[in-house]
Amino acid sequence: MKNIVITGSTRGIGLAMAQAFLKAGCNVTLSGRYEANPQLMDELKAYSTKIQYVSCNVQDPVQLERLWDQAIKQWGSIDCWINNAGQNAPHKMAHETDFKDTHAVIATNLTGMIYGSQIAARNMIKQGHGQIWNMEGLGSNNMIQVKTILYGTTKHALTYFTDDYLRG
Repeated sequence: MKNIVITGSTRGIGLAMAQAFLKAGCNVTLSGRYEANPQLMDELKAYSTKIQYVSCNVQDPVQLERLWDQAIKQWGSIDCWINNAGQNAPHKMAHETDFKDTHAVIATNLTGMIYGSQIAARNMIKQGHGQIWNMEGLGSNNMIQVKTILYGTTKHALTYFTDDYLRG
């Protein structure tokens, strides 16, 4: 049985991964920026009770450390850490996007993934095993879609980071 941590797992592909891992019998730690949604947790418990939720904003390394610690406390080890949290800016040209939205996209999609990778790698080296998965998206394969330049830029950088990190 594997112990899985998924950032950004309250909706979208993160939630779908959580459901699939629960169906497969894994222990799953979900996370999102806000407190747990009781209705969502009840729905997920229909798959398995091997689940916990830890609120975590990936832009904050202290919260990511707490996510790691809570998962370890619950499961004893972490076999797979999935950096899935992601955010997009309003569908506008880059020069029309305000600085707050620009910062949020970069801080979540890129900085948050790097922090998560650093924390998971340091701790997995100590525990002697584990895998880190970084979820790519539009832009990671050089595909360009108008008015998604910020999202695509961060996902392209994520791919570069992941490819280089694996070589290290």
